[in-house]
Amino acid sequence: HPMDPDTTAPLRPRTSPAKSTSSVVPISAETRAIILRKTRKQCHTSADLPFYLDLSDCEDLVDVSALGMGPVTQLDLSNCSGVVDVSALGGVKFLDLSNCTGVVNVSALGTVSDLTLRGCTGVTDVSVLRHVKVLNLGGCTQLSDVSALGSVHQLDL
Repeated sequence: HPMDPDTTAPLRPRTSPAKSTSSVVPISAETRAIILRKTRKQCHTSADLPFYLDLSDCEDLVDVSALGMGPVTQLDLSNCSGVVDVSALGGVKFLDLSNCTGVVNVSALGTVSDLTLRGCTGVTDVSVLRHVKVLNLGGCTQLSDVSALGSVHQLDL
């Protein structure tokens, strides 16, 4: 009987990084309720999320950790003043965080293609955003140094 090659082959280390979009994570009950209210769609895990998700003006939205783990490529969180932690949203390609005044740390968003931080008055350091193609920083009153953003294709201040 021939040996099964799958059981005898040594484990090979992963050569490419794991994609965050392949992870299926549960969505908190509070966030599920907001998604249902805004979209009329039941989303229990990140895999249930649509490609485009508009949760703008949801001041009660806090936990957005699962929103960057699914298929979402466009995410509108404008005017969501309860959002603070955006560290899981680096996989989103088009991200609008306009007037999310609770957001301070944007260090995980360097891989977003089109990022709007207009009116994010808590953001102070944008040096990691040098690979963002379109970046809107209008009304980000705490910024003191944008010298690292020379390679941004379109920069609005």
